[in-house]
Amino acid sequence: MAYDLVIVGGGSAGCVLANRLSADGDRSVLVIEAGPDYLSQADLPEDIAGAAYAPQTHDWGYTAEPDAFGNAVAVPRGKVIGGSSSTNYCFAMRARPADHAAWVERGNPGWGYDDVLPDYRAMESFAHGNDEFHGRTGTYRITRDSWEDLAPTAAASAKAAAVLGYADVDDVNAPGPPGFSLAPLSAVDGIRQSTALAYLNPVRDRENLRVRGGEEVDRVLVDGGRAVGVRLRSGEEIAAGTVILAAGTYNTPAILMRSGIGPAGHLAELGIDLVRDLPGVGQNLTEHPVMWNIHAARPPDDTQAPMFQTALSVRHDPADPDYDLHVLPTAAVPTAALPEAFVPPVSEHPTGWDMIFFVACVQPRSRGTVRLASPSAADAPVIDLGLYTHPDDAPRVAEAVRIARRLAGTSPLSELLVGERAPGPGVGDDELADAVRRAPSHYNHACGTARMGPASDPEAVVGSDCRVHGIDRLAVVDASVMPTIPRVPTNPTTILVAEHAAKLLR
Repeated sequence: MAYDLVIVGGGSAGCVLANRLSADGDRSVLVIEAGPDYLSQADLPEDIAGAAYAPQTHDWGYTAEPDAFGNAVAVPRGKVIGGSSSTNYCFAMRARPADHAAWVERGNPGWGYDDVLPDYRAMESFAHGNDEFHGRTGTYRITRDSWEDLAPTAAASAKAAAVLGYADVDDVNAPGPPGFSLAPLSAVDGIRQSTALAYLNPVRDRENLRVRGGEEVDRVLVDGGRAVGVRLRSGEEIAAGTVILAAGTYNTPAILMRSGIGPAGHLAELGIDLVRDLPGVGQNLTEHPVMWNIHAARPPDDTQAPMFQTALSVRHDPADPDYDLHVLPTAAVPTAALPEAFVPPVSEHPTGWDMIFFVACVQPRSRGTVRLASPSAADAPVIDLGLYTHPDDAPRVAEAVRIARRLAGTSPLSELLVGERAPGPGVGDDELADAVRRAPSHYNHACGTARMGPASDPEAVVGSDCRVHGIDRLAVVDASVMPTIPRVPTNPTTILVAEHAAKLLR
């Protein structure tokens, strides 16, 4: 059967596109999702439904290439309907005006903050903040805990931040200076509001919309410079009037390259026939580098608090137009519940509970790549995160660790902690940057591998309308098109990209 529109990937962007583009009943739409398609909230596994942690039971299992110290870092990506919006920590922080300005500066008109603010407002259902910046009745439901509902360590972190002179920010999703704030979350009554729940499920009964779960796309079929369909790993071919790739930062460039669209030299090495030489495919991989600053914590009285409720943003680099560091304090969590890939278990722990500061540089200068291991879709892409390959990034993450340490040592937070476990009290301030380099981690916010830009930019893959340069009827709509990384968790920005692109693609 042929479809007017085939969307490859039922993730953060794909479910949004399915909703918006199937609203025209005369357009037949097929969504192809590699992971399982759970048809309702009642069908979801408990860990996918619950918003307390980031589950890893539905994952692609990708691991990045080893760095200079031999560290091979896991790169979790949700392999399930809703994609990584079904497996994330639910932070619902918008890209900042400075982030959108950077996109426009790179030749992408129409993506400035004032241009997309109507989309942010229209997509949002949020009870707080000024009407100028927020929507109340949109599809994307966001909540925020009150100061009275914070976990003890989160509340104590806020008080410690005030003692240290950091400003209190009332609305992190409105323009304004950085500081300590309550974190808006895409969670309602403890249920993660994935794009599958928010966007796809309400329109599943549309006769012109079909979803196929458990199917992987091998490549886009191109004939005469025009996308005409897709081929699945099974060999089945599906005809399409238009193909939209929404497979994510790692899989979208892999599909493009298997289709013969990408760097000519790399494709020639693999024996893939060249359809379109686009050198930027798989380049510009950008990720927020993170260190887990872990402190043993006293057991809390209430063990049901969400892991994340607050965020501290800091402008450390005076040349940056906005903040460039994050310090995210968690609730006290059982040590046994933390992922062993990032927090190796210990034989003896003073309390069995930990509080973590996720400290990050949110405007990194390092870049990585995504390449193919072979022409086969059965082989995972070769992912080089490039963390700390630019000399400026590790010192900035080290500065964020220093800020976290000052918070941990300030009353009343200091009374709830019993000592630093990582990087550990033996690592002094002058050794922090080296310790950061040797313990690479990331926010799981990768983007940029099919970046947006004008056709005159040799590294651009899609135009500001998200259509692939030089290939008719082929578009990319996911985090891979972001030309620069926003200084926030990327999931809300990915949803915004899909909302805005859906209007352009209509």
